[in-house]
Amino acid sequence: MLTALGHDRSHFEPVVITGETGSWDAQGGHTATIENLRLLEKESIQHHMVASLVRHISPLSDLRALWHLVRLLHEERPHIVHTHTSKAGVLGRVAAWIAGVPVIIHTPHGHVFYGHFSAVPSWVFLQLERALAWKTDRLIGLTPAEKREHLERGVGQVNRFAVIPSGIDLDRFRKARANGKVIPDWFECPPHAQIIGSVGWLTDIKGHRFLVDAVALLRQRYHNLRLVIIGTGDQHDALLRQAEKAEISHAIHLLGHREDVDICLAGLDCFVLPSLNEGMGRALIEAMAAGLPVVASRVGGISSLIEDGKNGLLVPAGDSLALASALRRFLDDPTWSNELGTQAMCSIGTRYGIPAMVEAIESTYREAAADHA
Repeated sequence: MLTALGHDRSHFEPVVITGETGSWDAQGGHTATIENLRLLEKESIQHHMVASLVRHISPLSDLRALWHLVRLLHEERPHIVHTHTSKAGVLGRVAAWIAGVPVIIHTPHGHVFYGHFSAVPSWVFLQLERALAWKTDRLIGLTPAEKREHLERGVGQVNRFAVIPSGIDLDRFRKARANGKVIPDWFECPPHAQIIGSVGWLTDIKGHRFLVDAVALLRQRYHNLRLVIIGTGDQHDALLRQAEKAEISHAIHLLGHREDVDICLAGLDCFVLPSLNEGMGRALIEAMAAGLPVVASRVGGISSLIEDGKNGLLVPAGDSLALASALRRFLDDPTWSNELGTQAMCSIGTRYGIPAMVEAIESTYREAAADHA
């Protein structure tokens, strides 16, 4: 969305093709999708909704989606097709190849080579990505680590693999805690609560269950501790049951999807991203830009953002004890944790801003198009 809205319209005419949200309610679900389409219409950006383009694997729907995509691309006759994420990246690139689109670009936004599926599906996805990479003019990783993980598995070629972080509104998040910690009313937390927060889909891969376990361990010592999670997903009820079993239901606040993430960050003492696999961690960058001390899993592109002990803390993925230990360091030494938060803010430079992202993507488009000239 930010790329489409930010394009230099004197050189690029964006057209957005997206699928239906269906029962998948992460990132605001249907409501957020409709709002995004309104934004596109406001900026006179053409868009198409393909009902059969769904998130889950469905052979019949996938074939329908492929047919619709090929038809759309034949009608639009684009110079460039830029696909995003694994499922849409497979269908979109195959459709672009069939339709004879000159330039094909793909941003994986991480990968599904481990953590998401069992061994056999993961292997199948890897083979698909290896094959499709030969028909892809440029792959765009969000971090150097993501690029490295693809190349190590034989996906892509080093001279056709760019690294462009996802951009955020830097000014908005840097101002988020200008007035210090301000707990929003909707947190429903006591005024003096110590609040750990996380933002992300409530899906298994995001590892929130390990964060709930860590909070259960910490609550034995820190009685004013609260956990606030912003996001929606299929693990919502499971997390509530987990909290109930650990007898900490009153300390867990699942607030659903919110657009005012900056205001939410202002109410936190620290931020946690406990993912089992992560391309970059957009929410992590927003928290760091806001000056929050952060703890995150040592997976994917996260280690490209965090230098352990310098601008945040890294822990092994899926390790509740290590996560609790890292959070205890923050809770026991607020002065040091605030210093780490300041270093986190300083480490998020202009490279993570929206203009830098759009400029880098447009430059990649031009380079790939020049190869076909």
